[in-house]
Amino acid sequence: MLLSKTVSIFVLVLLCARPVLAEDQNSSSAVSNVDSSRWEPAGPPPVDQAGTGRRGYVLPADSADVADPGAHQISVHTVAANSFYREEANGFLISQRYEAHTVAFGFRRGFKVSGFRRVELGGQIQFHESDNGMLNGFISGFEGMWVSMTGSESARNPLRANAATLPPLGMFITKDNQPVYQAAGHGRGFGDVSLVAKALLTDGVAARVALNVAGASAFSEGNVAGVGLSVDRMLARWAAFHGDLRANILLDRVSQWGLPLRRASLAMSAGPELKLTRNSSLGLQIDAGATPYLPTGAAAFDEGYGDITFGFNHRVSSGRRPLLVQIYARENMNLPFRVRWNTDPDLSIGMKISVLR
Repeated sequence: MLLSKTVSIFVLVLLCARPVLAEDQNSSSAVSNVDSSRWEPAGPPPVDQAGTGRRGYVLPADSADVADPGAHQISVHTVAANSFYREEANGFLISQRYEAHTVAFGFRRGFKVSGFRRVELGGQIQFHESDNGMLNGFISGFEGMWVSMTGSESARNPLRANAATLPPLGMFITKDNQPVYQAAGHGRGFGDVSLVAKALLTDGVAARVALNVAGASAFSEGNVAGVGLSVDRMLARWAAFHGDLRANILLDRVSQWGLPLRRASLAMSAGPELKLTRNSSLGLQIDAGATPYLPTGAAAFDEGYGDITFGFNHRVSSGRRPLLVQIYARENMNLPFRVRWNTDPDLSIGMKISVLR
């Protein structure tokens, strides 16, 4: 119900954005021939594209940008993600503490296909390593500073208070004292392989089909396929809107964590991008998704989930090859959009560098 209302609001925003866009496009097209230096939005933050949303079973958001026929794009995406959680409910004991470091390599190429304006095919492979990391100490210091500034003790996770209260390194799930899943908090391995086909429907609107193939269970987001609809809209010469709707088909009946799954789930993303300079911008994105799990009685799995992401984009040139650098920080949330610790990483910091066409 909550996600349905959120999707309705998303659609309403799109409808409201169209008239503003039309006016701006008409005016900008008239000057495009004489003003080639106007700001070009970079697109939404690439959050979760490298596989950092550990609850998984949802496709990541994408932009409406589709490569020209014959053009290609190569990307390198690095992420540090801190997972930290403990819950005991309905016979479940969920304990999680580790930091994952990811490098993902992606490639996309544009094609001309009869019946479509442009079509793009692409893929990505991930490599992961996990250990104790340093983000927990950073987060603990930030929480302490926030408590001292606001007086709100709820901003501090008491499990981080001292070494005696820290969950053990790794991830452990038990049900009625019987092990369901466990993974060491240190190791390395291949992550998921993803494939995507995207078609430009009209200016600023693209549809895609995608497949995610599971890698090592400690890092995987599971076997999932789905469809997505992306919308990129100019709201003004200094502002753009990015939105994305996804329907996910879960190909596993039992998750990588040994829990029963639903057949399908929905997810959405939306947020603005604001111009700083001709080559730089700031982005804000809200993601929301229905849980992929059948009811368990534990908030870790039953709550709808999402995140809020702040991003910085900058275009640079390396020789004759233009580069897009995107840096972002992701904070997880439970619906309805309230920050709460859960089995998604409680903080992810990432950078994606794309060699553009």
